[in-house]
Amino acid sequence: MRLATSLRIGKTASYRAFTYNFDEVIDAADLSRILPALSPEEKFGFDEASKRFEALFSGERVEIAANGAALVRDLKHRLPADERSRTVVSFLIDHSGSMRGLRMMSALLAIEGAVDSLSHANIATEILGFTTASWKGGKSREAWLWAGRPPNPGRLCDLRHLVYGAADRSIRLPWHLRMALRPDILHENIDGEALEWAASRLEGGEWQRRVVCLISDGAPVDDSTLLANEDQDLLTRHLEETEQDLVNQGFVIGTLLIGGEQVREPELFERADEPQEAGIALIRLIGRALLQE
Repeated sequence: MRLATSLRIGKTASYRAFTYNFDEVIDAADLSRILPALSPEEKFGFDEASKRFEALFSGERVEIAANGAALVRDLKHRLPADERSRTVVSFLIDHSGSMRGLRMMSALLAIEGAVDSLSHANIATEILGFTTASWKGGKSREAWLWAGRPPNPGRLCDLRHLVYGAADRSIRLPWHLRMALRPDILHENIDGEALEWAASRLEGGEWQRRVVCLISDGAPVDDSTLLANEDQDLLTRHLEETEQDLVNQGFVIGTLLIGGEQVREPELFERADEPQEAGIALIRLIGRALLQE
Protein backbone atom coordinates (compact mmCIF):
# COMPACT_ATOMS: atom_id res chain seq x y z
CA MET A 1 0.00 0.00 0.00
CA ARG A 2 1.16 3.54 -0.66
CA LEU A 3 -0.35 6.98 -0.31
CA ALA A 4 -1.64 8.51 -3.50
CA THR A 5 0.29 11.39 -4.99
CA SER A 6 -1.37 14.73 -5.52
CA LEU A 7 -0.89 14.59 -9.30
CA ARG A 8 -3.93 16.11 -11.00
CA ILE A 9 -4.18 15.93 -14.79
CA GLY A 10 -7.57 17.64 -14.94
CA LYS A 11 -7.38 20.07 -12.03
CA THR A 12 -10.22 22.60 -12.11
CA ALA A 13 -10.62 25.83 -10.17
CA SER A 14 -14.03 24.79 -8.80
CA TYR A 15 -12.93 21.50 -7.25
CA ARG A 16 -10.61 20.62 -4.40
CA ALA A 17 -10.10 18.09 -1.63
CA PHE A 18 -9.88 19.08 2.03
CA THR A 19 -6.79 16.83 2.30
CA TYR A 20 -4.95 14.24 0.21
CA ASN A 21 -3.02 12.89 3.20
CA PHE A 22 -5.15 9.79 3.71
CA ASP A 23 -5.63 8.73 0.08
CA GLU A 24 -4.31 5.29 -0.86
CA VAL A 25 -3.16 3.38 -3.92
CA ILE A 26 -3.19 -0.35 -3.21
CA ASP A 27 -2.02 -3.29 -5.28
CA ALA A 28 -5.04 -5.60 -5.17
CA ALA A 29 -2.75 -8.59 -4.51
CA ASP A 30 -2.20 -7.07 -1.05
CA LEU A 31 -5.89 -6.64 -0.18
CA SER A 32 -6.25 -9.87 1.77
CA ARG A 33 -3.40 -8.70 4.02
CA ILE A 34 -4.56 -5.09 4.35
CA LEU A 35 -8.29 -5.55 4.87
CA PRO A 36 -9.61 -6.76 8.23
CA ALA A 37 -10.76 -10.36 8.56
CA LEU A 38 -14.28 -10.98 7.34
CA SER A 39 -16.95 -12.05 9.77
CA PRO A 40 -18.15 -15.66 9.30
CA GLU A 41 -21.28 -14.37 7.56
CA GLU A 42 -19.30 -12.06 5.26
CA LYS A 43 -16.77 -14.80 4.46
CA PHE A 44 -19.56 -17.20 3.54
CA GLY A 45 -21.12 -14.58 1.26
CA PHE A 46 -17.77 -13.81 -0.40
CA ASP A 47 -16.95 -17.48 -0.92
CA GLU A 48 -20.38 -18.11 -2.43
CA ALA A 49 -20.07 -15.10 -4.75
CA SER A 50 -16.63 -16.26 -5.88
CA LYS A 51 -17.93 -19.75 -6.58
CA ARG A 52 -20.88 -18.37 -8.52
CA PHE A 53 -18.62 -16.19 -10.63
CA GLU A 54 -16.32 -19.09 -11.46
CA ALA A 55 -18.99 -21.78 -11.98
CA LEU A 56 -21.83 -19.92 -13.66
CA PHE A 57 -22.09 -17.79 -16.80
CA SER A 58 -20.56 -20.35 -19.18
CA GLY A 59 -23.11 -19.49 -21.87
CA GLU A 60 -22.56 -15.79 -21.32
CA ARG A 61 -18.80 -16.24 -21.60
CA VAL A 62 -19.18 -18.03 -24.94
CA GLU A 63 -21.38 -15.27 -26.35
CA ILE A 64 -19.07 -12.51 -25.10
CA ALA A 65 -16.06 -14.33 -26.56
CA ALA A 66 -17.78 -14.57 -29.95
CA ASN A 67 -18.35 -10.81 -29.97
CA GLY A 68 -14.77 -10.31 -28.81
CA ALA A 69 -13.44 -12.44 -31.67
CA ALA A 70 -15.32 -10.27 -34.16
CA LEU A 71 -13.77 -7.17 -32.56
CA VAL A 72 -10.29 -8.68 -32.83
CA ARG A 73 -10.80 -9.31 -36.55
CA ASP A 74 -11.89 -5.69 -37.07
CA LEU A 75 -8.96 -4.35 -35.06
CA LYS A 76 -6.42 -6.42 -36.94
CA HIS A 77 -7.96 -5.44 -40.27
CA ARG A 78 -8.23 -1.71 -39.59
CA LEU A 79 -5.32 -0.91 -37.26
CA PRO A 80 -1.70 -1.67 -38.22
CA ALA A 81 0.24 -3.94 -35.86
CA ASP A 82 2.59 -1.16 -34.72
CA GLU A 83 -0.36 1.07 -33.84
CA ARG A 84 -2.03 -1.70 -31.85
CA SER A 85 1.22 -2.31 -29.95
CA ARG A 86 1.15 1.33 -28.82
CA THR A 87 -2.50 1.27 -27.77
CA VAL A 88 -3.67 0.79 -24.19
CA VAL A 89 -7.17 0.36 -22.74
CA SER A 90 -7.65 0.99 -19.03
CA PHE A 91 -10.72 -0.46 -17.30
CA LEU A 92 -11.74 1.57 -14.26
CA ILE A 93 -14.30 -0.19 -12.03
CA ASP A 94 -16.63 1.67 -9.70
CA HIS A 95 -16.48 -0.01 -6.27
CA SER A 96 -19.44 1.80 -4.74
CA GLY A 97 -21.82 -0.03 -2.41
CA SER A 98 -24.54 -0.15 -5.05
CA MET A 99 -22.28 -2.27 -7.28
CA ARG A 100 -22.54 -5.19 -4.84
CA GLY A 101 -23.79 -8.51 -6.18
CA LEU A 102 -24.84 -9.07 -9.78
CA ARG A 103 -23.69 -5.65 -10.97
CA MET A 104 -20.10 -6.32 -9.89
CA MET A 105 -20.25 -9.83 -11.38
CA SER A 106 -21.46 -8.27 -14.64
CA ALA A 107 -18.56 -5.79 -14.59
CA LEU A 108 -15.97 -8.50 -13.92
CA LEU A 109 -17.40 -10.82 -16.55
CA ALA A 110 -17.35 -8.00 -19.11
CA ILE A 111 -13.75 -7.09 -18.28
CA GLU A 112 -12.69 -10.74 -18.41
CA GLY A 113 -13.99 -11.03 -21.98
CA ALA A 114 -12.68 -7.65 -23.09
CA VAL A 115 -9.16 -8.17 -21.72
CA ASP A 116 -8.92 -11.62 -23.29
CA SER A 117 -10.02 -10.25 -26.66
CA LEU A 118 -7.64 -7.29 -26.60
CA SER A 119 -4.73 -9.57 -25.72
CA HIS A 120 -5.34 -11.43 -29.00
CA ALA A 121 -5.07 -8.09 -30.80
CA ASN A 122 -1.80 -7.28 -28.98
CA ILE A 123 -3.39 -4.32 -27.20
CA ALA A 124 -2.27 -3.62 -23.64
CA THR A 125 -4.78 -3.33 -20.81
CA GLU A 126 -5.01 -2.14 -17.23
CA ILE A 127 -7.61 -3.11 -14.65
CA LEU A 128 -8.20 -0.58 -11.88
CA GLY A 129 -10.77 0.03 -9.18
CA PHE A 130 -11.84 2.99 -7.09
CA THR A 131 -13.69 3.42 -3.82
CA THR A 132 -13.14 5.04 -0.42
CA ALA A 133 -11.34 3.53 2.55
CA SER A 134 -14.47 3.64 4.69
CA TRP A 135 -17.94 5.07 5.01
CA LYS A 136 -18.69 8.51 6.48
CA GLY A 137 -15.54 10.29 5.36
CA GLY A 138 -12.96 8.48 7.45
CA LYS A 139 -9.79 10.29 8.56
CA SER A 140 -10.38 13.21 6.18
CA ARG A 141 -13.63 14.06 7.91
CA GLU A 142 -12.00 13.68 11.32
CA ALA A 143 -9.31 16.16 10.26
CA TRP A 144 -12.02 18.57 9.10
CA LEU A 145 -13.79 18.28 12.46
CA TRP A 146 -10.52 18.98 14.31
CA ALA A 147 -10.03 22.03 12.07
CA GLY A 148 -13.33 23.48 13.29
CA ARG A 149 -15.57 22.43 10.38
CA PRO A 150 -14.59 25.16 7.88
CA PRO A 151 -17.39 25.64 5.34
CA ASN A 152 -17.34 24.11 1.87
CA PRO A 153 -14.26 21.93 2.41
CA GLY A 154 -14.51 20.13 -0.93
CA ARG A 155 -13.99 16.39 -1.15
CA LEU A 156 -14.17 15.03 2.39
CA CYS A 157 -13.30 11.34 2.28
CA ASP A 158 -10.29 9.02 2.01
CA LEU A 159 -9.78 7.71 -1.52
CA ARG A 160 -8.77 4.11 -2.09
CA HIS A 161 -7.55 3.34 -5.60
CA LEU A 162 -6.85 -0.28 -6.55
CA VAL A 163 -4.48 -1.77 -9.12
CA TYR A 164 -5.67 -5.20 -10.26
CA GLY A 165 -3.64 -5.41 -13.43
CA ALA A 166 -1.05 -3.01 -14.86
CA ALA A 167 -0.11 -2.53 -18.50
CA ASP A 168 3.49 -3.53 -17.78
CA ARG A 169 2.54 -6.89 -16.28
CA SER A 170 2.41 -10.08 -18.30
CA ILE A 171 -0.64 -11.47 -16.45
CA ARG A 172 -3.70 -9.92 -18.05
CA LEU A 173 -6.42 -11.47 -15.82
CA PRO A 174 -5.07 -11.63 -12.26
CA TRP A 175 -6.64 -14.11 -9.85
CA HIS A 176 -7.22 -11.40 -7.24
CA LEU A 177 -9.76 -9.64 -9.47
CA ARG A 178 -12.36 -11.63 -7.53
CA MET A 179 -11.49 -9.50 -4.48
CA ALA A 180 -13.90 -6.96 -5.95
CA LEU A 181 -16.66 -9.31 -4.75
CA ARG A 182 -15.74 -8.74 -1.09
CA PRO A 183 -18.65 -6.92 0.58
CA ASP A 184 -16.38 -4.83 2.82
CA ILE A 185 -14.45 -3.19 -0.03
CA LEU A 186 -17.39 -1.35 -1.61
CA HIS A 187 -18.01 2.12 -0.18
CA GLU A 188 -18.35 5.53 -1.88
CA ASN A 189 -17.26 6.65 -5.36
CA ILE A 190 -15.38 9.79 -6.41
CA ASP A 191 -15.33 9.23 -10.17
CA GLY A 192 -13.60 12.41 -11.31
CA GLU A 193 -10.42 11.91 -9.27
CA ALA A 194 -10.40 8.20 -10.14
CA LEU A 195 -10.50 9.10 -13.82
CA GLU A 196 -7.61 11.55 -13.34
CA TRP A 197 -5.61 8.84 -11.59
CA ALA A 198 -6.28 6.22 -14.27
CA ALA A 199 -5.22 8.66 -16.99
CA SER A 200 -2.09 9.73 -15.07
CA ARG A 201 -0.82 6.13 -15.28
CA LEU A 202 -0.77 6.20 -19.09
CA GLU A 203 2.24 8.19 -20.24
CA GLY A 204 1.73 9.83 -23.62
CA GLY A 205 5.30 9.13 -24.70
CA GLU A 206 4.75 5.40 -24.41
CA TRP A 207 1.20 5.13 -25.75
CA GLN A 208 -0.01 6.51 -29.05
CA ARG A 209 -3.67 5.74 -28.35
CA ARG A 210 -5.06 5.86 -24.79
CA VAL A 211 -8.56 4.73 -23.82
CA VAL A 212 -10.11 4.73 -20.35
CA CYS A 213 -13.36 2.77 -19.89
CA LEU A 214 -15.24 3.74 -16.74
CA ILE A 215 -17.57 0.96 -15.56
CA SER A 216 -20.16 2.27 -13.15
CA ASP A 217 -23.81 2.16 -12.15
CA GLY A 218 -24.36 5.85 -11.64
CA ALA A 219 -23.07 9.27 -10.67
CA PRO A 220 -20.31 9.97 -8.12
CA VAL A 221 -21.59 10.04 -4.53
CA ASP A 222 -20.03 10.64 -1.13
CA ASP A 223 -22.41 11.58 1.68
CA SER A 224 -19.72 13.13 3.86
CA THR A 225 -18.69 15.47 1.04
CA LEU A 226 -22.21 16.41 0.01
CA LEU A 227 -23.37 17.10 3.57
CA ALA A 228 -20.47 19.51 4.19
CA ASN A 229 -20.68 21.50 0.93
CA GLU A 230 -23.34 23.86 -0.35
CA ASP A 231 -22.63 22.84 -3.95
CA GLN A 232 -24.43 19.51 -4.37
CA ASP A 233 -23.18 19.10 -7.95
CA LEU A 234 -19.44 19.44 -7.33
CA LEU A 235 -18.65 15.73 -7.73
CA THR A 236 -20.63 15.25 -10.94
CA ARG A 237 -19.40 18.54 -12.41
CA HIS A 238 -15.81 17.61 -11.65
CA LEU A 239 -16.29 14.27 -13.41
CA GLU A 240 -17.67 16.03 -16.48
CA GLU A 241 -14.88 18.64 -16.48
CA THR A 242 -12.27 15.91 -16.08
CA GLU A 243 -13.71 13.92 -18.96
CA GLN A 244 -13.59 16.96 -21.23
CA ASP A 245 -10.07 17.91 -20.13
CA LEU A 246 -8.78 14.41 -20.88
CA VAL A 247 -10.51 14.32 -24.25
CA ASN A 248 -8.80 17.61 -25.07
CA GLN A 249 -5.48 15.92 -24.24
CA GLY A 250 -6.15 13.09 -26.68
CA PHE A 251 -7.62 10.45 -24.40
CA VAL A 252 -10.74 8.54 -25.39
CA ILE A 253 -13.13 8.22 -22.45
CA GLY A 254 -15.92 5.65 -22.62
CA THR A 255 -18.45 4.63 -19.98
CA LEU A 256 -20.30 1.36 -19.47
CA LEU A 257 -23.40 2.00 -17.35
CA ILE A 258 -24.57 -1.13 -15.55
CA GLY A 259 -28.13 -0.72 -14.32
CA GLY A 260 -29.78 2.50 -13.25
CA GLU A 261 -31.91 4.55 -15.58
CA GLN A 262 -31.79 8.01 -13.98
CA VAL A 263 -28.08 8.66 -14.43
CA ARG A 264 -26.08 11.00 -16.63
CA GLU A 265 -25.21 9.76 -20.10
CA PRO A 266 -21.74 10.88 -21.24
CA GLU A 267 -20.84 11.42 -24.87
CA LEU A 268 -19.42 7.92 -25.45
CA PHE A 269 -21.31 5.26 -23.49
CA GLU A 270 -23.12 1.95 -23.58
CA ARG A 271 -25.78 0.71 -21.19
CA ALA A 272 -26.42 -2.82 -19.92
CA ASP A 273 -28.42 -4.53 -17.18
CA GLU A 274 -27.14 -8.09 -16.88
CA PRO A 275 -23.95 -10.16 -17.35
CA GLN A 276 -24.10 -11.18 -21.01
CA GLU A 277 -25.44 -7.82 -22.11
CA ALA A 278 -22.72 -6.03 -20.11
CA GLY A 279 -19.97 -8.07 -21.76
CA ILE A 280 -21.29 -7.47 -25.25
CA ALA A 281 -21.83 -3.77 -24.52
CA LEU A 282 -18.24 -3.37 -23.31
CA ILE A 283 -16.90 -5.08 -26.44
CA ARG A 284 -19.02 -2.70 -28.52
CA LEU A 285 -17.82 0.31 -26.51
CA ILE A 286 -14.18 -0.64 -27.08
CA GLY A 287 -14.81 -0.97 -30.79
CA ARG A 288 -16.36 2.48 -30.92
CA ALA A 289 -13.49 3.93 -28.88
CA LEU A 290 -10.69 2.39 -30.92
CA LEU A 291 -12.24 2.54 -34.38
CA GLN A 292 -14.05 5.88 -33.93
CA GLU A 293 -17.42 4.46 -34.92
